[in-house]
Amino acid sequence: MSARALTADTDRLVITGAPVPSGDALSVLLAGRRIWTVRAPESDDDGSLTVPWPPSLSERLTGTARLAVEHGGREIAAGTAVFDAAGGEFDLSEPGTGVPQVVNKWGRIARSFEGRDAALIDHVLDEAEHLIQVLRRTAGIDLFVTGGTLLGPVRNGRIMAHDDDADLAYLSTHTNPSDVVLESLRIERTLVQEGYEVVRHSSGHLQLMFPGGTITDHFYLDIFTYFECEGWFYGTFHARERAESVTLHPLKPLPVNGRMLPGPAEPEQLLAAIYGPSWEVPDPTFTFVTPPAAFRRYYWWLNHFDVDRENWEDHHRAEIEGGPVTAPSGLAVAATSALPPSSAVLDLGCGLGADARYLAERGHRVLAVDYSRPALAWARENVAPDGGAIEFERANLTMARHALHLRKRCAELDGTVHVLANHLFNALSPLGWDTTLLLVKHLLAAPGSRAFVEVGVAGAEGSASWAEYQPVDWTRFQEQLARYSLVAEDQPDSGPGQHRDGHGKDRERTVLSRRVLVRREKG
Repeated sequence: MSARALTADTDRLVITGAPVPSGDALSVLLAGRRIWTVRAPESDDDGSLTVPWPPSLSERLTGTARLAVEHGGREIAAGTAVFDAAGGEFDLSEPGTGVPQVVNKWGRIARSFEGRDAALIDHVLDEAEHLIQVLRRTAGIDLFVTGGTLLGPVRNGRIMAHDDDADLAYLSTHTNPSDVVLESLRIERTLVQEGYEVVRHSSGHLQLMFPGGTITDHFYLDIFTYFECEGWFYGTFHARERAESVTLHPLKPLPVNGRMLPGPAEPEQLLAAIYGPSWEVPDPTFTFVTPPAAFRRYYWWLNHFDVDRENWEDHHRAEIEGGPVTAPSGLAVAATSALPPSSAVLDLGCGLGADARYLAERGHRVLAVDYSRPALAWARENVAPDGGAIEFERANLTMARHALHLRKRCAELDGTVHVLANHLFNALSPLGWDTTLLLVKHLLAAPGSRAFVEVGVAGAEGSASWAEYQPVDWTRFQEQLARYSLVAEDQPDSGPGQHRDGHGKDRERTVLSRRVLVRREKG
């Protein structure tokens, strides 16, 4: 069968006249390298296939690209796409290092082991072995391999080529979810004391980061909490099976790339719980579908504190590579004109620090926080002026203990602390709204304290993408403020604005925003 034509823009890929059954796997190649595997959708009325790009890839597409699509190992379509007039050939590689990237099973842009130096996998496994020893020695926790690090070795003794990390887990001795959470917090403190950089996804999922440069990560290790409760086995974040059907202990050695790592007593049982009964059959398009009963329990017991953090980090890396925006936001300019001289300002969701720098250059002291690690790393090196007028700090505003830490940090700034939040509430989850508004309420208890807030309420911000935030319902926002004895005043509407993407291009967006001053209600 001859290859069919394809066309593409920054939103979608269209294959003309390709007879591909719905649900079959399609591999997308960029300049001959496989970057994404996806299930074929239903054909359009004219017989063509329209495949939306994942948002993480869509926001990065620029210039031209030589694309091809394979089905069943055969090329069925090929063509050159022109995404914009920027020129140059699009290259999906990691900013700062040039390491080739792919779209992983989460729809994120990430590295994979495929085509990489074998020494990288050895390094990952060396660190996994060391971590196993550290937690056994310091916390009495027995880690074992799980997920993809179990799946590949059970199939053929080796890590899968398209994987990009190592998955480890432990079985908690606790059966009450509250005790399980407290145990996980103790483990996190232990790991931090041992020098690890830890990111918490949920109360049952920790990620240990191994940076490869200022804004890049060499790799990471996952630690998942498994536990039993009322006769059910729970394998964070997805599995829920009757406890008697998943046997983990006693752990037994498992060959992984020529070395022996601890594995579960019955690997096949755990793999069936995680991936389903067809786990033995390779499926490059596999995605997790969490049963509703499991999702409800995981959300209310363990919650989720890492909404879109990885996507924001990818976005910031691309923005750094393309040329960061250095101009301050309109909100920062307006706030500066209203602040008393030499004010202390808490910049929530500071990103790459353009607003923080603007405030500091005008004599204010700024505590700038974000949860994007590459954004903060870049800002510390490129934005922070001499004299310590800006301090950059990582904080996750969905976590109450991080918000409490920020209250302590603000108390150390001496004097009244004002708040700047530029479109922050367009990016936060409902849990983040509550945690942040509680923090703002406490800070506004100081006489003269002000909170300068801008929210996008309509227009092109209707996408679920992290690049174009969710619009805020204005009535709901006011109701949420009232819950915390807060009120918005001085509510001018600001008109259309520009969004500069990670490649230095300006993309027009019609965004209606409300710029407000939040204060505490009297009485």
